[in-house]
Amino acid sequence: MKKKTLIIGGYRGIGKSIYETIKKRGDIVFCICRSKIKKKNFISADITKKDGINLIKNFFKKEKIDNLIFAQRYRGNDSDEEYNVVLKATNNLIKISKFKNNNSSIVILGSIASTTIIGDQNDTYHFTRGALETLTKYYAYKLGKQNIRVNCIQPTKIFKPENKKFFSKKNNRDRKLIEKITPIGRMGNSIDIANLAEFLTSEKSSYITGVIIPVDGGLRLVGQEQIAKMFKK
Repeated sequence: MKKKTLIIGGYRGIGKSIYETIKKRGDIVFCICRSKIKKKNFISADITKKDGINLIKNFFKKEKIDNLIFAQRYRGNDSDEEYNVVLKATNNLIKISKFKNNNSSIVILGSIASTTIIGDQNDTYHFTRGALETLTKYYAYKLGKQNIRVNCIQPTKIFKPENKKFFSKKNNRDRKLIEKITPIGRMGNSIDIANLAEFLTSEKSSYITGVIIPVDGGLRLVGQEQIAKMFKK
């Protein structure tokens, strides 16, 4: 029997790559996004509004899912909306979701901003990503006996559909700097994140829960002194 996976924010960015990867695996994939998409199994709903929550509740009256993936992203400068979209909505949707009882999985897309500072992101972006990791651990504990696993993916700066054109430019300075200090020697891409999401929603990860997994090519291992030495050369 095909697994059923629900992705919050599966129309753009990393979420789109996750959607395509999970669908290719053979799952029946449902997506919830704000945009009005005329596509099978896409549900247009604002996850911060009562009407949107009611639409999702109606969805769960008809469907039970195997996997739930949070890949939504707020694009704007309103701190309250950032909190509502990223943190509050994630918590609310976990509470109302209906799962099957055969090794279900929740995957939350976080950010390296929970452990280091990203200069082009504001305060709310940072503390909500830190809170997502605490939320991951809380629900991993609370839902474990229901055979529901909860894990968080922590990406660093990566190639994704929205920035690919910028980073792909010949001699792009930002890309070259990242490549120079990253042990793997390249920037990550959205497929790297999607592949991990696929693993975390598969039987192969059935004993993994409550963990925060960085996807950074080893960059977190490189100290300030070592980076300074690289640029001295």
